[in-house]
Amino acid sequence: MTVVDSHMHVNFAGFSLDKIIKYLDKNRIDYCWLLSWEEINPGPWNYQHLSIEDIYHAYLKYPSRIIPMYAPDPHKENAAAELEYWCQKGIRGCGEMKSTLHWESSKVKKILSTIEKLGIPLVFHMEESKPFLIPYSSALYDKILCRGLQTTRKAYQIPRRALQLLVSLYSPLRNRLKYYTFPGYMLDFASLEIALKDYPNVSFIAHGPMFWKHISTDADASKEVYPKGPVAGEGIIWRLLRNYPNLYADISAGGFNALTRDTLNAKKFLSLFEDKILYGTDNDTKGQRDFLNSLGLSQGTYRKIYGENACRLVDK
Repeated sequence: MTVVDSHMHVNFAGFSLDKIIKYLDKNRIDYCWLLSWEEINPGPWNYQHLSIEDIYHAYLKYPSRIIPMYAPDPHKENAAAELEYWCQKGIRGCGEMKSTLHWESSKVKKILSTIEKLGIPLVFHMEESKPFLIPYSSALYDKILCRGLQTTRKAYQIPRRALQLLVSLYSPLRNRLKYYTFPGYMLDFASLEIALKDYPNVSFIAHGPMFWKHISTDADASKEVYPKGPVAGEGIIWRLLRNYPNLYADISAGGFNALTRDTLNAKKFLSLFEDKILYGTDNDTKGQRDFLNSLGLSQGTYRKIYGENACRLVDK
């Protein structure tokens, strides 16, 4: 059985190229997809530039173990041309697209038209907008204070307005911290569905906590990025996966949580969409295969999820 990790990054979360190859060897994974992360003017949110140059270097060194992918920031004027250039050099897909633009943006549509012309798949990340605190300075004290307040807010569910009031009234905090709203990535489902209709020849591979949160019908009512507890009915991603042959999903960054929160639902979901689901870890390599293997799926389903679907999408 061919096994593919369809979502990895090099020089991210402690994974150098050598560590990636050791991980593939140890776990008997035939090869992996290496994805970029590019934002030309990132905000103060958590961002790490993952360059196409590092990915291409990895591919040249281990061409049989690496499938290179690149997603230029759609904000760039020459984004489409850059994608074409790197495809000519051997890039096999566009990913990972993490953009603050919406699907209906003319800049995103230009990228989608280029992807369609090139005949490559698109890996995209969906993540909800959320507020957070950032320090005015880079001092270690400020960073610790900022992180502590956010942890406190999460642990005790301090309302956003109360936290804003605390920061505004208490001068030591006011002088050190400010409140910021992360705009989110690749919102929303309504415009995603339009893109699926407008670009039927593009294979869209969904990824990220916002997508997988909507495995359940109560997703909008939950404030948690990674909800827990039983899945309540069939959320919007069931309908989208049923209705659009060009929509797929990898199980990393939200997918593993969505599946493990409800084992019976996971078995039903994976069996139903066995042709649509890709195994992937996003460099978080603990537990996914043990959980999947424990579900007792058919051997045909395992073959598709672990490798056949990924191979088909990149003609490996």
